[in-house]
Order: sequence, then C-alpha cells, then structure tokens
Amino acid sequence: MLPVFQFGGRMLITLFTDASYCSKTRIAAYAAWAKADGQTVRHAGLFKARVHDSSIAEAQALVNGLCFALARLRPPAPSKIIAQTDCLVAIHALTGQLRKTRAIERFAPIVAIYSERVSRPGLMVEFRHVSAHKGTITPRNAVNTWCDDTCRTLMRQARDAYRPSKSKKKGAPAGANHQRHTSHGDSSRES
Repeated sequence: MLPVFQFGGRMLITLFTDASYCSKTRIAAYAAWAKADGQTVRHAGLFKARVHDSSIAEAQALVNGLCFALARLRPPAPSKIIAQTDCLVAIHALTGQLRKTRAIERFAPIVAIYSERVSRPGLMVEFRHVSAHKGTITPRNAVNTWCDDTCRTLMRQARDAYRPSKSKKKGAPAGANHQRHTSHGDSSRES
C-alpha cells in the first residue's frame, strides 16, 4: 500500500508553478503541477491579456496554479498547500512583503485575486523558493523543469503566431488570437 500524503487529518498539496514571458510581445504562458494523496494533476495555458513583466507573470502563474489545485484536488479544511516557484518577487507580493509603493500597486490586482479566490479559513498556503534551471537532478528539479519547458513552449508558439513570419506577405494576419490550453491529470499512484 502506498503512503497517503496527509498530516493531522489534513490534505497536503505540493504545487509547482512557472511562467514564461516575452518582453517584446508581452505574451506569457504558465504551467502548474500539483500532487496530493498520490494524485498528480497538471495544467498549462496562455495568459489572456498581455503581461507587463516577468515577475507579474510569475505571480499570475502562482495564483492560477493555486486556483487550479483547489478546483481539481478539492482539499477539505484544514489543508495545506506548499506552493513552489522560482520567483522570490512573486512570493513577496503574495505574502505582503513588498515595500515600495509602486511595486505594491503593480501587484495589487493579483493580490486581490489571491485574497478573493485562494485565501480562506482552513487553508494554509506556504510559499517556497525553488532554484530554476537545474535540470532533472532531483524529483523537485524535474517537476520545475517540466513546468519551465511546458510554459516556454506555449509562449514561443503564441509569440511565433503573433509575429509575422518572414515568409508571409506584409499585412497578412499574424494569428494573434492563437491560444493553446492544456490540462490533464494523472491519477496514478506515484511514490
């Protein structure tokens, strides 16, 4: 029998998120990977609106990942989510640790969505920083690499569809409305 990842009667969810951002087009994508009680779920997609910078994209990826994990895994109260990202600024924004007024204002819409859709009695969210671009040395690095590769691929596909290619005639549609959205779950019991 495989172990159940609960402690004290609570569900423990491990969540990894990442974002990929193009500064020229402001197109961004995100990926999320979550696991609880042996069930693994993954989700990736493009942000609907243009994103101002990579830190904003990372914070949005965290909130999207948290909302996705809550919807798919439905943790009972009390439960805990350990949310891992490679962006300290996103963690600081969502935990109220930003100090500069302009930074607080930039992240205010994302923090408001986090407060509205994620924060609730009986749910503890612990944020952790994970080093980026470490390959597959450890299982944690492998999951972060999956998130990184997945969102980078989506962002590049959307960016390439947005930008006119050299082979297209000038003024031809560039496919700016192209969106790809993936979501799948793997309910296999992994140890």
